[in-house]
Amino acid sequence: MTKWKCEFKEVTARWPSREKDTLKDIQLNSTFVENHTMIPLMGPSGQGKSTLLYLMAALKWPSEGQITWTFPDNKTCSWDKKGPTSKEAAWLRRERFGFAFQDNTLSSHLTVLENIAYPLVLKGESWSKAYKKAEAQLPKVLLHDEEMDEFIKSFPAELSGGQQQRVALAQAMIHDPWVLFADEPTGQLDYRTRLQVMNVLREWVKADTSKHRLIWVTHHHTDDLDMMGIDTLLFVDDRTCETQKRSQLVEWKQKTKALLTTREK
Repeated sequence: MTKWKCEFKEVTARWPSREKDTLKDIQLNSTFVENHTMIPLMGPSGQGKSTLLYLMAALKWPSEGQITWTFPDNKTCSWDKKGPTSKEAAWLRRERFGFAFQDNTLSSHLTVLENIAYPLVLKGESWSKAYKKAEAQLPKVLLHDEEMDEFIKSFPAELSGGQQQRVALAQAMIHDPWVLFADEPTGQLDYRTRLQVMNVLREWVKADTSKHRLIWVTHHHTDDLDMMGIDTLLFVDDRTCETQKRSQLVEWKQKTKALLTTREK
């Protein structure tokens, strides 16, 4: 079986409205995704974490350089500033990649079950088949004290923030993606609710570590590392990206805090 590969070759990204590059000459070792099933993107605000995520997920094209994904079944996709072909982009989004964001994509006029099933209907499946898959998916994001029969009939406005985020994750996972990308999926949640949401993500990865990869942007730093039981991250700062360990992140936080304290005096 072919190993996972996600390779960045001298990737630069810039937004049309900005003169300065957001990311510059990013190199990502092709074996990094093979060796790490859960990859947090961390660093100061406004330094390009979300941009890096969008590049990896083929939601944004590099201004320069090349990005290549190779999956364990030996299927591959590579693109540069022209992006993947429309056929490749559709394949990635329907078959390989799933997306979950801080502002969930739930439709207010659809019930929980309908929201989870909807991506499959967009792919051409019948509502009846999509409902069956959604009913099988939903229990994976429910807590032990939540009744499924009542939950599936609810509308998003009737749910708490944590419940909405867990339903959004079920929606993102419904087509069984190989890579799940999440942009601050717990950014607006309290600690207890974040634990619930991160547990859903961790259990999804653990269900098939040979096929599942989780890549997410977070500002919670060591909290997320501890919740997920991991020690390695990608740190994005000053247009660059580097692999770090938890100890390096702690050191950076301490230096940043000391610097701010000095400035305030």
